[in-house]
Amino acid sequence: MTPRRPISKTIGTVTFTDPYDWLSEDTAEVRRWQQEQVARAVGTLRSSPHFDTALATLRTLPSRAESFLAIKIATAGRWFWIGRNDDASAQAVRVATRRNDAGRVLVDAAALTAQRGDGRSTVLLYAIPSPDGRFVAFSHSAGGEPFGHYGVVDVDTGRLLDIAEPTLQGNMLRVAWLPDSSGFVAYRRAEDGRHALRLVPVTPATGTRAEAVFDFADVSPTALGLTPQVSRGGRYVLGVTVPHEYVASVIGDVTTWQWRRFTPEGFDAELYGDWLDDDTYLAIATDDPRGRVVAIPAATSTDSSTWREIIPASERVLRSLDIVDGRLVVSALHDVALDISVYELDGTLVGVAPLPAASASSGLVLDRARPRTDEFTFCADTFTSADTTYRLDPRTVELEIVKAGPGLDGLTVDQHFATSADGTTIPYFVVARADVDRSTPRPALVNAYGGFNVPWLPTFAGDALPFLDAGGVYVRASLRGGSEYGRDWYEAGRRHRKQNVFDDLRAVAEDLLARGIAAPGRLAFHGASNGGLLAGVAAVQQPELWRAVVAQVPVLDVLEPLAGVPGAEEIRAVYAKDYGDPTDPADARLLYSYSPCHNVEPGVRYPAVLQVFGEHDIGCPPVQGRKFTAALQHASTSGHPVLLRVWNDVGHGSIDPAAAAEQRAEILAFVMDQLGMTATAR
Repeated sequence: MTPRRPISKTIGTVTFTDPYDWLSEDTAEVRRWQQEQVARAVGTLRSSPHFDTALATLRTLPSRAESFLAIKIATAGRWFWIGRNDDASAQAVRVATRRNDAGRVLVDAAALTAQRGDGRSTVLLYAIPSPDGRFVAFSHSAGGEPFGHYGVVDVDTGRLLDIAEPTLQGNMLRVAWLPDSSGFVAYRRAEDGRHALRLVPVTPATGTRAEAVFDFADVSPTALGLTPQVSRGGRYVLGVTVPHEYVASVIGDVTTWQWRRFTPEGFDAELYGDWLDDDTYLAIATDDPRGRVVAIPAATSTDSSTWREIIPASERVLRSLDIVDGRLVVSALHDVALDISVYELDGTLVGVAPLPAASASSGLVLDRARPRTDEFTFCADTFTSADTTYRLDPRTVELEIVKAGPGLDGLTVDQHFATSADGTTIPYFVVARADVDRSTPRPALVNAYGGFNVPWLPTFAGDALPFLDAGGVYVRASLRGGSEYGRDWYEAGRRHRKQNVFDDLRAVAEDLLARGIAAPGRLAFHGASNGGLLAGVAAVQQPELWRAVVAQVPVLDVLEPLAGVPGAEEIRAVYAKDYGDPTDPADARLLYSYSPCHNVEPGVRYPAVLQVFGEHDIGCPPVQGRKFTAALQHASTSGHPVLLRVWNDVGHGSIDPAAAAEQRAEILAFVMDQLGMTATAR
C-alpha cells in the first residue's frame, strides 16, 4: 500500500484532507513509486492473452493521425502535405506538382532529429504553404513535448531558413501568411499571460512590427490562443480564439499595425469564418444556438446592426465555412452526422454533397479556421470506412473520391436514444458484428467525451475491431457538453451544469442494460482527455454500473488540475472555461462534488481501472494518475486491479503508428480481460 501522509488543504473555501499530496512532488521516492506502478501495469497488460492478438489486428489498420495529416493542400499549382520520408522511417513535409504524385521531401523529421542530437524523435504537425508556394511554414517539436517551433523551408531549394518561432504544438494554433508571402503572423503569450500576435518577416520586403498584446476584455483569458486570418488583399488580420470556442476577437491593420476589438461589446457567442475580400468577413455566428451565416463589414464590425444575414439558422448545426471558387461551402451537423452544403455568396442554396450516411469529418467540424486552399479536400469517416479523402467541386456539388480508405465488412450500426435524469434525450450509436447473436446481452465498451464544445461523431470502428471480433458491442455516445445539437447542448454540459454530462452517461449505460444490448457486469467505459475525467467520475459516482473503466490522458483532480506543472498556465485557463475556477468559492464547491480524486470512499467495490498518461502531457499530467491510483488501491474492496500506465516521450497522445497501436492494444486487452472475453485472431 502507498504511504498516506495526510495534510489539510483549503481551495476556494473548500477544506479537505489530501493523504497523497506527496505524490505530486518530483522526488526520487515519487519517481521510484511511479516506476514500480508502471512496471506492474506493463507486466499485467503485456502478459494478457489478448494483447498480441489485439496488436496484430490493430497493426493492419491505417494510422488515423497520419491520414489526417496527409490531406493535401493545393496552393499555386502545387500540393503540400505531411507524409513519410522516402524510406518511410519518419515524418516528412512533402510537395508535388501533381495531386496524385508521390512528390519530393522538403523537410525530413529524421534529419531534424539527427541535427538536434538528443535521440528524441521529431514530430511534425502543421505544414502551411505561402500563397505563392515559395515557402512552407511547419510546426515541429521533440519527443512529445507540448512546446515546439515553426520553421520555414524554401520550396525550390529545400533550404531551411533561420526561423524558429515558438509555438504550443497543435490545438489549431497555426500561422497566417501575408498575401505576398513576405512573412506570416504568429501567436504567442506575453510574459503577463495576455494573448499576443506578432509579424514574423521571411523576406526583406517585410519589416518588423512591435508585438500586439491584447487585454483580456478583448480576448478571453480562457482561450488557449489565437489563430490569425489575413484578409485576401492583406489589409487586415483577424485574431480568432481556438481551439474550443472560435471567436474573431481582434482586428489589426497590417500597414499601421493598429488593433481594435472586432466583436460588439457584450457579444457572447462564437463568430468565425473566412474573409470574402479586404472589406467583408463572412462568419458563422452562434448568437442563434445552431448558427447562422452573416456578412460583417470590417469597418463597422462592432455594430451588429450593419451585419447582413446570408444564411438563416435552421435545424442543422453550422460548424465551418469556406469560400472556394466563388461559392460558399458550409459544413454542418444534422442528427450527429456531417452535412456539406454549397451556396452562392448571397446565400442561395446550390446543393448538398452526397455523403454516405452517418459520416463525420473531424477536420471540418473541429478545425474551423483552416488555411485557405485552392481545392476543397477533406477526410471523412463512417463506422465502417476510414479516412476516405474527398474533393468537392463547388460548381457541380459532386464529390470525387481522391483516396478510398479501408473498410470493415460485416458490421451493423444502430442508433438509439436514452433519457437522462432531467428528461433530455441522449443519442448513441451501437456497432456490432452482423453475425453476433444479439438475442442475448453482450459485453459492451462505451466511449464518450461530453465537453469543450467538441461534437462526438461517428468514427471508424477500427480502434475497437479486436473487441468487436471477440463478440462485443461498441457504443459511441454523444453527451451534453459537446456541440452535436448546437450551443445550447454545449452550455448544458459545462461549469455548473457539468453533472448533466455524468447523468447522461449513466442514462446511456442503464438504457443499454434495459434494452438487453449490454450484459450486467460486462460493461466497460473508455474516455480520453475530458473523456478521461468522465471515466474517473464513472468509476467513483457509478461503480455499480461498470466492470472496467479506462481513463486515458484524464483530468482527475479538478481542484488542483495542474498544480506545479511548468508551462501549464495556458491550459489552466482553458479548464476554467469548461469546469470553473477553483479559486472561486462557488466553483470550488461544485468541483469538489465530482472531482474523482476527492470522491474516493473506503469500502466501495470499485471497478477495475486503467489510467494511461503521456510523460510530457502538461494538460493532463501523470501526477493526476499517481494520486488517483493510490486512493483507489487503498479504498477499493472489489479486488479488481487499479493500474497506472505512463508512456515515455509521449504527450497528449501519439501520432507514431507503432506507439498508437500498442497503446490501443493494451487498453483493449485490459477491457477484454475484465469482461471475460476471448480474443479472436483475424
